[in-house]
Amino acid sequence: MKQTEPYSDSETLVKVISIGAVAGLRAMMPAALLSYAASRHRKNGANNSIFASDGAAAVFGLLAVGELVADKLPTAPSRIEPAGLAARVISGAIGGGVICSQRKKFVPMGIALGALTAVAAAYAGQNLRRKIADGLDVHSSMVGAVEDVIAIRIGAVTVKD
Repeated sequence: MKQTEPYSDSETLVKVISIGAVAGLRAMMPAALLSYAASRHRKNGANNSIFASDGAAAVFGLLAVGELVADKLPTAPSRIEPAGLAARVISGAIGGGVICSQRKKFVPMGIALGALTAVAAAYAGQNLRRKIADGLDVHSSMVGAVEDVIAIRIGAVTVKD
């Protein structure tokens, strides 16, 4: 039987850092996962925000899938170029803010920590992907597919209650 204890600050921090890391790897993934989770809660009467609508979940989901596909194209820009990095910062900030809001924690902390973690994860992900692809002598898109699975898994665990 699951106990209904309030989330501790450390649990909230881990979730904010995790969603920020996901944003650093895949900019659209946090919104897709958070919206999907919110839409499931809405059906149980727990959330009635527009972010929780089935339509929002579908749109964010399609955007996330589009990003997963586009990331493998040879013309895909670097995630640390200004536009890509800005998208990740915004995504991490929103994700961190949403998590703190849901847990009735200090939202500005979630926004700042989510954004900062997204920047760190974007740079770390870029460098690791390049080093792994070069070290294994495989195409970067193959490493990107593994990165997709990691981002999805971390994100799914993060948004799960």
